[in-house]
Amino acid sequence: MYLDNLPSNPPSIVYAMIDCNNFYASCERAFDPTLEGKPIAILSNNDGCVIARSQEAKDAGVPMGAPEFKHRKEFKQKGVVIRSSNYALYGDMSHRVMETLRYLAHDIEVYSIDEAFAELSTNIYDDLDEYGRVIRETVYKWTGLPVSVGIATSKTLAKIANHIAKKDPDLKGVFSLCDHPETDRYLEQTPVQGIWGIGQGLTIRLNRYGINNALQLKETVSNKKWVRKHLAVTGLRTVLELNGFPCSGLSSGRDSRKGILTSRMFGKPLYELNDVQEAVATFISRAAEKLRAQNSVASVVHVNLIGDKYEDIRRKYKFGAGYPLPVPTAHTPTMIKVAKALTRQLFEPGRKYKKAAVMFTGIVPNSEVQMDLFEPALFTQRQFQLMECMDRINSKFGRNHAAFAATGLHKKGDHRNKWLMNQNYLSKRYTTRWDELLVAKAK
Repeated sequence: MYLDNLPSNPPSIVYAMIDCNNFYASCERAFDPTLEGKPIAILSNNDGCVIARSQEAKDAGVPMGAPEFKHRKEFKQKGVVIRSSNYALYGDMSHRVMETLRYLAHDIEVYSIDEAFAELSTNIYDDLDEYGRVIRETVYKWTGLPVSVGIATSKTLAKIANHIAKKDPDLKGVFSLCDHPETDRYLEQTPVQGIWGIGQGLTIRLNRYGINNALQLKETVSNKKWVRKHLAVTGLRTVLELNGFPCSGLSSGRDSRKGILTSRMFGKPLYELNDVQEAVATFISRAAEKLRAQNSVASVVHVNLIGDKYEDIRRKYKFGAGYPLPVPTAHTPTMIKVAKALTRQLFEPGRKYKKAAVMFTGIVPNSEVQMDLFEPALFTQRQFQLMECMDRINSKFGRNHAAFAATGLHKKGDHRNKWLMNQNYLSKRYTTRWDELLVAKAK
């Protein structure tokens, strides 16, 4: 076992966890300096509930998950600035941060939209705190987003260091646990549930054995028999990482998804088949883009329609169906045709529909398609080139610049698609739309 052959000193690998501070709110501030110092709350789809807050909003007592319509008066009294989720802006700003980190670090692993692990080269800076400050200052200079940097000899310790850097203003956003004389004191102040990789079930189990903080968990490494008996592989790796021994390096990329789901609540309840089919066709188009982005094709198309569960509690309100394709494909028109047929099959006149979802399963790499002896190739070279051309256009000029008529062409104003999300507080998509670029006003 690995526990029986631990080296006397941890390896000389150094990891950093870089986390954007209040990411969604910071993206809004980067293009609107008037928001600096003001409490900001970001809403979920259809301007539903609060999903992100600035520090000022947290200090003002704005609760996470608060429904906007219930707290509207309270938000106004506290001067809270409301914004609809601007995923186009957030996604592009995330990409900019990650590209900056690739320039600054030896290698990185994108962990989430606002977090990344980085492998630091000690040949560049002997002082790791200085290295962290360079990362923080460069990211802010190049993107306008503040970040916190935690540095340690393992990813789990780097996560803890990042949390300390974020919470202690005296550290100015950078903290290193490498050879820190008070590492054990910081671990003692970290509750078990605050350790990366420790879930609720494992927390309860560890608490039952009197292990309530990271230091106590770290010290279990001396009791090899107990660790082997009571902790699963995940817990074992966590113990090793708390002792400074990295159990996993950086991941070079995310694994291809085995299923792709696109789902949205409608901006308004829908009653007409044509409106529901337009929404489903749009979701199919977006899911197909994700499918092609990972160089895959799908074998099965699923469609689900969801009505109002309170309209009649005795009636079924969820309906779904799937269709296996003769040959796997990523050709959007083919999938739209199948999805529209499934929608027509599921639709009941007179019923109120509030949500739709489409899903692709049976996903395989497009280089490993099993052809059918009696069916022509569904994803021909010509179709592939057409889809590739559309994806390039939408990537360069923004989503829906090239779209299929079945999606309703995303009309605006009085002719706006009924099913589009409510985004009454949406800021401009400054970095992905030519017509919404930030322009300086003439004096």
